[in-house]
Amino acid sequence: MYTLYIDSHFNNLVIALLKDGKIKEEKIIESGKHSEIIINLIKEVLEDNKLEVADLKEIIVINGPGSFTGVRIGVVIAKIMGYTKNILLKPISFLQAASLDYDKNITLGIEDRNGVFIGSFNQEHELVGDYKYLNNKEKDSYKEKIVIVENKIKIEKVWEFLKDKPPINPHELTPLYVKKIEVQNG
Repeated sequence: MYTLYIDSHFNNLVIALLKDGKIKEEKIIESGKHSEIIINLIKEVLEDNKLEVADLKEIIVINGPGSFTGVRIGVVIAKIMGYTKNILLKPISFLQAASLDYDKNITLGIEDRNGVFIGSFNQEHELVGDYKYLNNKEKDSYKEKIVIVENKIKIEKVWEFLKDKPPINPHELTPLYVKKIEVQNG
């Protein structure tokens, strides 16, 4: 069974191909131009492995939090592929994926220049409460310890965590936006 992994939530664009939960190929591109290269990168990974989109059984997509445009690009590509080619979709947030490295209750964060995206997880790696965005001032006075996550996920561990979870309908796949955009603020 082939799985495509898509992560465009932040600075790095990560596309990986897994066969039965083991990575066959992984490409990581540091680029601010995810929208310009993501389709060609997916195509390249499939061609390198002599596969077509129809050979994919499922897509795992990081649905946020992170860059508004980056998150949206990965989610839209996964939705289109899932819907048009009848491929199973399994979303996971970057922070939940990162929580798989811990066997305890933990609050994880992803920093940007203005603050930090955070989520708290229990020992079963389930979100406790809601995701939040704290600006730098709020972060400094936040009562819980925040473990800052590096931008690297153990993709095989994510596959293992999601393998028995049900897929979602492509129409239900939504980006995880934590920060409000200007239109929402007005």
